[in-house]
Amino acid sequence: MNLDLDFVYYRNLRFDGKFHVRCAGGDLDKVARIRYELERMEPQGLVHLTGESSVSMAFSGALVDHGCPATLFTTARSGSYRISPRAILLDAQALAHGLPPGARGVIDLEPLTLVITEQDLTRSVVDAVPLRRRRRALAEPAAAPSLDDPFAQLGEPAGHPAVGTSLPPLLVKFAPGGVDQLLADLKPQSRSLLARLWPKLGEVIELRPLLAAHEQHDPRLQVLAAYGLIEQPRSMLNDTFLALSRTLASLDYVQTAQFLTEQPAPHPLALFVAGALATLLTGAAVVAGDRAYENALPTPDFEPRQHYLDAPGGRWQGLNVSQAWSRQVRGKGARIHFSDGGLFPDHEDLHHNPALKVVALEPNDDPRHGTASVGLLLAADNGFGVTGISHQSELFVYHNRAADSAGQLRTLKDLLRQVEPGDIVGINRQTANVNDLYTFLPSVHDHAWWDTVRSLTERGAVVLVAASNGSNRTDPRTGSVAGQGVDLSQWRHFNDHGDAGAILVGACQSWDGKPHRYSNHHYRYRMLNAWGDSVTTLSYGKLQDKPGEHRDYTDSYGGTSSATPMVTGALSLIQSYAIGQHHIYLNADQMHLLVMASGYDDASEAGSEVLPMGARPNVQGALLLLDQLLGSGRFLSAHDEL
Repeated sequence: MNLDLDFVYYRNLRFDGKFHVRCAGGDLDKVARIRYELERMEPQGLVHLTGESSVSMAFSGALVDHGCPATLFTTARSGSYRISPRAILLDAQALAHGLPPGARGVIDLEPLTLVITEQDLTRSVVDAVPLRRRRRALAEPAAAPSLDDPFAQLGEPAGHPAVGTSLPPLLVKFAPGGVDQLLADLKPQSRSLLARLWPKLGEVIELRPLLAAHEQHDPRLQVLAAYGLIEQPRSMLNDTFLALSRTLASLDYVQTAQFLTEQPAPHPLALFVAGALATLLTGAAVVAGDRAYENALPTPDFEPRQHYLDAPGGRWQGLNVSQAWSRQVRGKGARIHFSDGGLFPDHEDLHHNPALKVVALEPNDDPRHGTASVGLLLAADNGFGVTGISHQSELFVYHNRAADSAGQLRTLKDLLRQVEPGDIVGINRQTANVNDLYTFLPSVHDHAWWDTVRSLTERGAVVLVAASNGSNRTDPRTGSVAGQGVDLSQWRHFNDHGDAGAILVGACQSWDGKPHRYSNHHYRYRMLNAWGDSVTTLSYGKLQDKPGEHRDYTDSYGGTSSATPMVTGALSLIQSYAIGQHHIYLNADQMHLLVMASGYDDASEAGSEVLPMGARPNVQGALLLLDQLLGSGRFLSAHDEL
C-alpha cells in the first residue's frame, strides 16, 4: 500500500548523536502511530541502534503528537545511518484497505539515510565566515554585572492602583526545597523569622504551584516546577502586601519574586511613527475608506508593495527573501511557533490553511495585531493580498496571556510542550518593570519567561523575542526618555538574568536600515533587526478597508511588533533550507552566527563597528554561506561545488 507521507529528518549542524524525524502528508490522518528504527550501516551489515514509537494526533487528539515526532539517540560518531519508518494505521483505515488492524498490519516505508562525516562532529558556522566578518559575528557581549535582583520588581507600582484595586499576583521562584521550607516557616510554632514577623500569615495566604498536580511530573514542564503564585488576600492592604512581598524576597530559599504586570499595549508612539511614515512615503494621507476598493471588487495583489521581500536598493532596504523563493525555498519542512495578542483565523489570506495550528486564542483581545504578525509569516501565496515570508511552513499560534483552567501562565506551558529541536519560536510580547510601567521591555525581563526561553534554546529551538518599544514618558527618576528605546546593557530597571540563548529583535528604518529611536537596543547577548515601519501585511485596514475584519490590509504595520515576525519568517526560511537540503538544523547560536556573518550591517553606529541591534537578515546570503560551509547546495554555482 502506498501512503502519501513525507518525512522530515535532520540532525544538528554539529552532530550530537541525536536524529530528529517527523511526518507530514495527505495520509497522516489515517495513521495511528509510526515506529522509527535507527540503524548504522557497517561493512558486515546493518547494526540496530535504537527505536521509538510515536502516536499520531489522529490517534491521541493531542496537538503535541502532530506529525508523530521522535528523537533517536545514539553515540556521536561518523558513519552511514538509516531511519526506517514503520506505519500502523487506525483500525478503521486498516480494515478499509484490507489490512489486519494493529501491529499485524504494519506498513514498512522507504528508509531515510544520513551520512555523518568526521568533520560533522566538530563543524562550526565560523568555518565558512570570511575573516573580515568574523569579528562581528563573534563579538563578545559587553561586560556588565548581572541585575538579577530579587527586589528589583518589588517597588511601589508606578501609577498607584485605583482605590479598591489589589496589586497583581506575586510570582515566586523557589530554590530546591524552598516550598517545603516556606510551608514549615508559616507555622506559628516554627519560631522562624517569617512566623515572628507575620504570626498569622499561614491563615490568610495560599501558595498555588504554577504546575497543576497532573503537570508536576511532565519532564518538559520541570523548568516551571519551582514557581508558585501568591494572590493578595482580600483582607490585606496594598502596602501590607507590598511589605510581605519584600519579606518573601529576602528569604534564603526564594530566588526571585516578581509581580505579574499586565502586558502593555504596543507603544503608541511607535505606531504613530509607522503610520506617519507610511503617509509621508506614499504621498497620501490614510483616511478610512480613501484607499479602499469597492466592496464588490476582489482583493488585488499587494505583494509588489511587500518591499521587505526584495534585495536592498533605492528607497527600500529589504531582507532578500525573493531570491530564496525563486529557488523554491519557501519554508517547507520548518515549524514556527508564534505568540502574539490574538488572531482573525478566518481572514481571507489565512482561511482554511491546514498549516495554521491555533494552540490558544483566548482572550483574543488584540486580534488585529496578531493577524498582522501572522500575515507576515503565513499569508497564502494565492495571487491576491499579501504573501507570508515563510508561507509553506507550519505555524503554531499562541496568545501571550492565555490562561489555563487555574488562571495561570498557559502560554509558557504550551510552548514547553509543543516546541521541538530546530523549531523557530517568536515571542511578540512586551512587559515592564513595576517601577516604570511606561517603559516597555522584552519578555526575558520576566524570570518565568526567561526560564522558559532558556529551556527551549537548550532543547535546540531558535527563540526570537521582541526587544520592545522603549519609553512613552520621560522620567528623570528612571532615566527614561519619551520616544526613545533604552540601552538594555545599562538600564537598571531591566532585569538581566543572564544568557537565555534568545535572539532579541530590534526595529530598523525601512529606508536606510538604521535603528529606530524608539526601539530598545544593546542587548548583551544576541540581537537582529528588521523593519519597524511601512510594513504591508494583513488587518488594520489602512491599505484596504472592507466591511468586517476578514479582508483588511495595511501598509503601515511597525515597531518591534513588525520586526519580530519579519525576522522569525526569515530565519524559518533559512531553517527550512537547512533541513530540506542538508538534513541539518541550526540552533540559536549557530543561526545567529550565520545571519550576523551574512546579513546587512546598516544598523551600525556612526564611527563605530558596533551593531547596537545586530544585523538585518540577508536570506539569500545566509543560504549561500550555509552551502559554502557544507560544500554543496543549490545556491552554489557549479564550479563552487566540492
